[in-house]
Amino acid sequence: MDTPNNGLLPASCIFAGELMHAAEAEIGFTTPFGIFSPKIFLIGTLTEKIQRDGKVSSLRISDPTGVFSCSMSWQNTPLLKTADEIEAPSFVAVFGTVRFRKYAGRTFLEIVPETITPSTREARDAWILSTAESAISRLEKSPASDLRKELAGRINAALSSVRPAGPKEEITNEKILEIISVLSEKKGARILDVISRLKSLGLDDPSAKMRLSMLMEEGECYTPTTEFIKIA
Repeated sequence: MDTPNNGLLPASCIFAGELMHAAEAEIGFTTPFGIFSPKIFLIGTLTEKIQRDGKVSSLRISDPTGVFSCSMSWQNTPLLKTADEIEAPSFVAVFGTVRFRKYAGRTFLEIVPETITPSTREARDAWILSTAESAISRLEKSPASDLRKELAGRINAALSSVRPAGPKEEITNEKILEIISVLSEKKGARILDVISRLKSLGLDDPSAKMRLSMLMEEGECYTPTTEFIKIA
């Protein structure tokens, strides 16, 4: 998939699950599996808008392999207006720069958007297929490792999320637990991200919440905080 022909620098299409292992390069970023780029283009689901002093300060955008954190520039008034108008959850396309921010002895990776536009499920699915094809090709050329195995699993989850044209896929408990596992960070998976992922597969909001509640009642998972859910 090509990035929009808008005069901006070429960008790499990369899953969140691979970007989380990126390292800072002289110009841009590099990953253990052959991506070297100053820019990124993604299509995912806007799951949360975080505000500070009445303005959108950051966005959480998920794909089936993980979550992108986008930091908004308050000087970019048109972009802030666009972000404010887009409802969550919804599909969005983002073109931006990857930035490594150091704070309290730790390094945080974030995307600084240059453009944000509303998107569609069809475009999101096309982005997943194109990004997976590129990632699989790069993984095949990489030596075997636990990291390669982990990313391959996340890519399989991404491909399984592309809704087929035929009958709707059954969303089993095992599928939900797999989604929680893929989206999990140190504290677990954000409940909003899990619900958004289930909604992309065809569940409505009440049904998604009910299925998570049932799994917790059965002891399959639990909520360490009100925002996170973990597999037991």
